[in-house]
Amino acid sequence: MKQYKNQHINELSKKELEKLATQGRLIDVRTPEEYELGHITGAMLHPVEDIETFNKNKDKTYYIHCKSGNRSAKASEYLAKQGYDVVNLDGGYTAYEKQNMNHDDVVEDGNKAIKPSRKQFNFNGLQCPGPIVNLSKEIKNIEIGDQIEVTVTDPGFLSDIKSWSKQTGHSLVKLEENHDGINAIIQKEKPKELEVNHTAKGTTIVLFSGELDKAVAAMIIANGAKAAGRDVTIFFTFWGLNALKKAQATHVKKKGIAKMFDLMLPKTPVRMPLSKMNMFGLGNIMMRYVMKKKNVDSLPSLINQAIEQDIKLIACTMSMDVMGITKEELRDEVEFGGVGTYIGETEQASHNLFI
Repeated sequence: MKQYKNQHINELSKKELEKLATQGRLIDVRTPEEYELGHITGAMLHPVEDIETFNKNKDKTYYIHCKSGNRSAKASEYLAKQGYDVVNLDGGYTAYEKQNMNHDDVVEDGNKAIKPSRKQFNFNGLQCPGPIVNLSKEIKNIEIGDQIEVTVTDPGFLSDIKSWSKQTGHSLVKLEENHDGINAIIQKEKPKELEVNHTAKGTTIVLFSGELDKAVAAMIIANGAKAAGRDVTIFFTFWGLNALKKAQATHVKKKGIAKMFDLMLPKTPVRMPLSKMNMFGLGNIMMRYVMKKKNVDSLPSLINQAIEQDIKLIACTMSMDVMGITKEELRDEVEFGGVGTYIGETEQASHNLFI
């Protein structure tokens, strides 16, 4: 049996990865839906669920990637057992996307030309869901085929506008991020026919609570749903963001209201209070003691399991801004978005929970 090799995806340049793709050696084992939302140019889609059907020339070395490296590791292990020479690209598409995001990166519909007569709007300073709400309002006032250009400073808009465009059917002609914020050009298209499109595999959870027992319950449900074969997304907002903090407190210098929030909020997930019988923190200690004695995983362990299972963790950027929580304080695997991103996930879900 061959042993597969590990290599971080960012050790290969964008050009090198695209060259591997043209040679038929770059394999994306994510779902078709993930591939559609973004992929490395030319990468061959072969979902991990169908890896047993992989039948290629064994004289080549294949480079396997997923979202973060967990599914690709499983696929690589299987292919190595079948006699393939494979390299698991650790970090996956998430690391690739972060590494290759620069001022010139755009998401464009190649069939749409940018029109000089487009209307322009400045939504700088608006927090989620303000930019999406205002865009939806303004696009009603133009004709099909006309375009709107918007500038937005809310970082969650970068993800939200992609989900919004996909849901509404309007064309995202251009999307770029620079030091001043996010710029997008959208073309109005014929209204998309609304249809119920629930799947048997989708579960979404909004974790609003900052209480330990509720966060543990949310993560147990999420891990159980994923283990049962469902696609799971958790949207962390307001107090629920505390669950995403790193196990070791990260020191970030803050001022004003952000500093006040920092003093009042728990530094790490294990210090989150209980919803009942907290008793000035004593209840938290008792609960963690009982959980350990009964072999119930801690909150950080449950989140680690979620990451290993490729459960999508989304932090609400609006809540982060309001509460003075920075990206540096949160786990590296977390994605960032707003309400548009969450609503996009609920379209593919038959279970939607608010905790």
